[in-house]
Amino acid sequence: MARARALLVLLVLLPVFGCAAARKDTYGAFYAHQPRSIVIVPVMNESPEINAPSVFMSTVSAPLAERGYYVFPVYLVDALLRDLGLPEAGLVHQLPVGRFYDLFGADAVLFVTIRDWSTKYIVLTSTVTVEMEYVLRDTRSGVQLWARSQRVAHSSGGSNLIDAAVQAAVNALLTDYRPLAREANFAVFASPGGGLPAGPYHPEYGQDRDRF
Repeated sequence: MARARALLVLLVLLPVFGCAAARKDTYGAFYAHQPRSIVIVPVMNESPEINAPSVFMSTVSAPLAERGYYVFPVYLVDALLRDLGLPEAGLVHQLPVGRFYDLFGADAVLFVTIRDWSTKYIVLTSTVTVEMEYVLRDTRSGVQLWARSQRVAHSSGGSNLIDAAVQAAVNALLTDYRPLAREANFAVFASPGGGLPAGPYHPEYGQDRDRF
C-alpha cells in the first residue's frame, strides 16, 4: 500500500518536474544573460513579396518594447548599416554578432527571417498568410538566447464564384499584411511558455518565471 502511494505521488510530481526542466532548458541562457536592450536588424526575406521586409519592420518594435525592453529605432539602425556599406539583410546577418555590440551597445540582437508572406486562392476562399522565424542572440558571447517561429493565416471567401472572383481581385490589389504581422509579433513575444519574459522596463520584470 505504501509503495503504491509513493508511486502515485511520483506520477503526480513527474509532470511538474518535467515542465520545470523544459523551462530551464528553454530559458536558461536567456536568464543567464538578462538582456535589457535589443537591436533589430533588417530581416531576411524568403518570400516573393518585395515589400514584406518594410511592412514587417513597421510592426515589430512596439510589441517587443511592450515586453519591457529598450528597442533601438529600426530605421536608424538600417540607415547606419547602409552607411557602413551593408545595404542588404544577407550581408548584415553574416556579420559577427559582437559587431552589433560595438556599433550599438545593445545587449542582444534579433534576427528575423520571413518564411511566408502570401495570399493564396482556392476555389471560393482566399487565405492571407505570414510566417516568420525569430532568433535572439547575446551580442557579447553570440549565445542563442531565444528562438521561435510564428505563423498567422486569415481566410475569407464569397458565397458564389462571381463574389469569390471579385473578392480575389480586390485582395490582390489591397491586401494589407500589417494586421497579420502585428498579430504574429504580439503572439510570439507575449505568449506564456514561448514568448519573452518581461524585460526590465515592464512592471512584471522578475515576477513571471512561472510562465516562462
